Amino acid sequence: MTATAHPRPRPTVAGRWRWLAVAAVVLLASTACIGAGSDDSGDSEAFATAGAVADEPASEMEFMSEEGDLDMADEEMSLGGAAASAESATVRQTESDSATASGGTPAVPADLGRDIIYTAWISVEAIDVSAAAAEATSIIESVGGFTFAQQTSTRGRAHTTLTFKVRPEKFAAALERLSGVGELMEQNVSAEDVTDIVVDLGSRIGTAEISVDRLREFLSRAEDAKGVAELERELSDRETNLERLRGQLRSLRDRVDLATITLNIDEAAAAVPTSALAMRAWLSAGDEDPCLGFTELTAPPEGDVKFCFELENKGETTLTDVRLSSDALRFSMGDLVAGGTDIERLEPGARAVTTLTEPVSEGRIAGRVATRGLEIDVQVRAVPVTDAGDELAQLARNADLYLYVEEDDSPPGFGDALSGGASALLAIGNAVMLVIAALLPFLPIIAVLIAAAWWWLRRRRNRRATATSDADET
Repeated sequence: MTATAHPRPRPTVAGRWRWLAVAAVVLLASTACIGAGSDDSGDSEAFATAGAVADEPASEMEFMSEEGDLDMADEEMSLGGAAASAESATVRQTESDSATASGGTPAVPADLGRDIIYTAWISVEAIDVSAAAAEATSIIESVGGFTFAQQTSTRGRAHTTLTFKVRPEKFAAALERLSGVGELMEQNVSAEDVTDIVVDLGSRIGTAEISVDRLREFLSRAEDAKGVAELERELSDRETNLERLRGQLRSLRDRVDLATITLNIDEAAAAVPTSALAMRAWLSAGDEDPCLGFTELTAPPEGDVKFCFELENKGETTLTDVRLSSDALRFSMGDLVAGGTDIERLEPGARAVTTLTEPVSEGRIAGRVATRGLEIDVQVRAVPVTDAGDELAQLARNADLYLYVEEDDSPPGFGDALSGGASALLAIGNAVMLVIAALLPFLPIIAVLIAAAWWWLRRRRNRRATATSDADET
């Protein structure tokens, strides 16, 4: 039996249009997913709603026309994105190899069609902050820029911060001139390439506009109230997202079109000559040279203790009204014996030495017991004066010395005994006087009590006398 070959059935025209319509719908949904990102679910719901509520579905030719336009748009965006990425890599390499202008200011690269944000922060010091700020404002106006913000403070050291906006082509010139309004302290410059971000925002805005237009078309053909409400809600979300993307693009382009320079101006501190004072102190016993003495000393219970104070002006200013004092010794400047140099006024680099002698008696020095050890603190104060006669902050230095006085172990003599007896008698007299002084406020009460007792005793005596005479008569 011979097999007969049957001809393969050819698709009808209706079948071809059906497959073309299905392909167009699939490609249209894919384009919406790529352009709108997270909004693809909304488009699917919109398509479903539109299919449910539309009176007449769109014709196959309309879907093909829309899909053809979208395919062309997608192809253009893909090519543009690839070209932008390649160009971005080339420009970054060019910028990294570019030389910087004098003073650390980078040169602005040539216009290569890139979107670049230029920012700079400059810190300077100037004697007159107001004059420097006025000069900086004039410089910016001369290059066609303007002052965007200003903040000034006059508490303590004067300070002002200015924010300027200039065209990118004037950015380097403005930086170079602004750094000269005072002494340059710090400068930071940066350039950010945002071309890819601008291209991405533009692509997302275009896709969002197509999505909004499509939803508006579906809404115009919708008749069911529920479908209309859902389409209006989805359209409101899409329009809000579109305006947000447009706002981001406008803000980005504003930063690209105008470079930002922040200038910080601080008041320069006037140069003040340094002031410094040094002091060293020693003590010794007997006839020893006190300036060859020690910071700790054990002295006999009777004798003299000598102190040596050495002062040196190690600063650049004259030290006036130099005063030495001690809470433990309580001496005055008149008690000091200078070694030749005027101690109350020290010129830069000058050195002065002065001594002090204090007697030790019965283990005491300057009225204070030192048999258990005594810490002697010595302070020096001086007022620095500049060449112009201006007084600066007072200087103060201190030194610590330690004195130990031996106890007297010798037996007491006649004089010591007499002195001890007199001291005891004086102590008893003082005690009696203290008692009398304590009783003086009570003298009226004591007198009344004594008078009452005397009257009672007298009356009792009279009664006894009367009783005795009566007994005798009987």
